[in-house]
Amino acid sequence: MNIPVSQLPSGGYGYSFSDIQVSPMTFLQITKYLENLPENDPLERYLYEIKSLIEEDKRILDCYIMDVDFLIFYKKLITISEDASFTITVTCPVCHESIKKTISLEQDIHFRQIDRNVMEGAVIELGGHKYETIVPTVREFFKVFEKYLKYRKIEDLDIIKTIALIKDFDIKGNQVEADVLGAMHKDITLLLALKELYNNRLEPIEVYCPNCNNDKNIEERRGITVSVESLIVDFFREICNNCPLDGSKILFKQVHKS
Repeated sequence: MNIPVSQLPSGGYGYSFSDIQVSPMTFLQITKYLENLPENDPLERYLYEIKSLIEEDKRILDCYIMDVDFLIFYKKLITISEDASFTITVTCPVCHESIKKTISLEQDIHFRQIDRNVMEGAVIELGGHKYETIVPTVREFFKVFEKYLKYRKIEDLDIIKTIALIKDFDIKGNQVEADVLGAMHKDITLLLALKELYNNRLEPIEVYCPNCNNDKNIEERRGITVSVESLIVDFFREICNNCPLDGSKILFKQVHKS
């Protein structure tokens, strides 16, 4: 399945190719995926997810991390659903009512708009030092990621992604790391802004409890925020829920009485 890069969070800015290959997993692939997916190691798990995409299309190495994060989710989505929609169940934290909502890729999954100037990077001041920012591709991100995967000085994936936004890590790695980890006051605000600009491109989904919002207008409604990345947890359960059998799939033989 070819995905036009124009439909990715980056809008395909700067890519030398027009599409990327991502396909739903087969029964065998899901089984192997579940067998080999690292359970208690978020860094190894993230590496495994990216390598699964690279196996299908080597051009993933030249995709931005912001796009690859979406493609990891997208591959799971098209694996559990034929029409890129699926049903989730959310528990209201107030009345504890179970709320079902059908999520559609076209109607409910939205990206924050990206500015072309943002994609060109910026000059920032962090920890008293001047830096340039980049929008890292997988290939560029791996230069930073592999260090922390090996030495485990930092195991928070969000922090590693933030460090990877700063150019010349290979030259000033210790300084960049110290400035990020030791950030205070306005520098913290700066790092959060960078994270929001370059890493958190998928908008969360709002689910509304019908009990708690009964007779309330749109402005008064209180929603439940659901992170898109956390929606698909159990492949086989989600496939059974979203791809139910009909009577044409299993036809039992008739027992003839003698």
